Amino acid sequence: ALKENVFLMVVCIELRIPLFLVGKPGSSKSLAKSVVSDAMQGDLASSDFFKRMKQAHMVSFQCSPLATPESIVKTFKQCRMFQKDKDPKKFVSVVVLDEIGLAEDSPKMPLKTLHPLLEDGVV
Repeated sequence: ALKENVFLMVVCIELRIPLFLVGKPGSSKSLAKSVVSDAMQGDLASSDFFKRMKQAHMVSFQCSPLATPESIVKTFKQCRMFQKDKDPKKFVSVVVLDEIGLAEDSPKMPLKTLHPLLEDGVV
């Protein structure tokens, strides 16, 4: 599962395609995120393969039943600020929503805010 997770993450990050990585505990989701974050360092990457790819900066948000729409939007805005004034061909800022299933239990329905963020790409 690790190879598949890393492959999908790298491809989606390079192409700026939203990805929902879903799996049981222990299916290498977090490990894949760490591997990709460490590898995708642009010109600073230790591997020649990854030097040709974008530098990825990951901004994590820990979802919970207490999550609010505003907190998710704030994370996307934070990501946008990291991306500002950077060359989109060389740098990408990525939002990582950890344990997204926990936010489903929030009475404030924070996941509804994802629709315009993912469809239109605006904050």
